[in-house]
Amino acid sequence: MKKGKKLRKAVIWVLVLAVIAAVVVFQVKKGADNAYTTETARTQDITTYYTFSGNIEPESSKIVTATQRGTVKELKFSEGDTVAEDDEVIIPKSGTKVKSVMDGTISDIYVKEDDDYVPGDQLFRVADYAHPVLKIKVDEYDVSAITKGMTVDVKVHATGETLTGTVTRIAQEATVSGDIAYYEAKIALPQDGKLAMGLTCEVVVPRESVTNATTVSMDAIQYDDNGKPYVYCYGRSNEIVTQTVILGINNGTIVEVKDGIKSGETILVPQSSAMAMMTMMRSK
Repeated sequence: MKKGKKLRKAVIWVLVLAVIAAVVVFQVKKGADNAYTTETARTQDITTYYTFSGNIEPESSKIVTATQRGTVKELKFSEGDTVAEDDEVIIPKSGTKVKSVMDGTISDIYVKEDDDYVPGDQLFRVADYAHPVLKIKVDEYDVSAITKGMTVDVKVHATGETLTGTVTRIAQEATVSGDIAYYEAKIALPQDGKLAMGLTCEVVVPRESVTNATTVSMDAIQYDDNGKPYVYCYGRSNEIVTQTVILGINNGTIVEVKDGIKSGETILVPQSSAMAMMTMMRSK
């Protein structure tokens, strides 16, 4: 009788332990699922770019200064007016009339009627707003990316518009600032009436490209203590394993995988490093 009771108790305990084990396995599996999101390795083309930024300036500008003493009698133009070379801008009470030295727009007038001036005083400034240019600084390691005469895409940040510009000049000598050396380049832009001087722009130049590459998101790539990249994926028994990969180029969003996984494979992206580590420990 006692042996029968002991046997029944043993069976009950075995069943209880089995149920507990099943619950633990379920929770671990559930935790693993919650620790990751999944994505599928895809076949895509990748292109990377050089980017340079700068501000729009007039193609040229000149400040007209007084060459002799005088007093302003009349200003023939106002700021914002367009003028042609040799147009009379300032009529003095005595002396020689002051003319524009170039075609352009009067951006600034530094004197007013009845003001006296002497040789060397700044009188007004003329700028060529009809031919805007973008000046950019190109790092010494990237200067080979652009050549004089090439066309480039220029994005105007304020308007979101993308224009086609032409590289018209690359400095022959670098400007050195501390440990940094850069070359100034000038890009001619079409004036569509919207380009105000000073607007910030970004120049985009193709760098590298790969067609039909196996790709995953940058978030899917992990690194071990030695800096070697790997991804999480499912093993043969549907367990979570790590797979070492060899990477190629990336565009900041997706990365080329040269070896380690194939297009179509399911990749696990950890939602947090701590959770992923816990899951891996539980799965062993």
